[in-house]
Amino acid sequence: MQSLIPLLTTILSGHREWFKTKGNSGVFADLSKENLEEGNFENSVLVEANFQGSNLNKSNFKNSDLRGANFHDACLTKAQFQNCNLEESDLMWANLKGAILDNASLKNAYLHGADLRETNITKDQIKFAYTNEDTLLPNCISNKEKT
Repeated sequence: MQSLIPLLTTILSGHREWFKTKGNSGVFADLSKENLEEGNFENSVLVEANFQGSNLNKSNFKNSDLRGANFHDACLTKAQFQNCNLEESDLMWANLKGAILDNASLKNAYLHGADLRETNITKDQIKFAYTNEDTLLPNCISNKEKT
């Protein structure tokens, strides 16, 4: 399978247009099951984009709007999410091990079964997110402490 990395600029601008026009123009970003390792998504508008099952290892999402994005079962190890809006995103069963989450908003994000070990996530960040007994949190946070 050929990587979509060379087409990212076009895909990102198409999705930004799709979101801005409420779907009247542009193209919805369906990047599910793609190999986008080390992709640069910095400063992107990817509201409701689909990354389900994708390899996004070491990708850069700094300063991006990812509200409602679908990262279900995605590989996000060592991804950078500084200053991102991940509100209402689906991160269920995603591997975020080692991800950087400084100033990331996770309000109402779904973290069921997500692997958040070795991240810098804080209790305040996950206070209003949805977790369950399968969510793997860093050693400094337990599921019982979250509430």
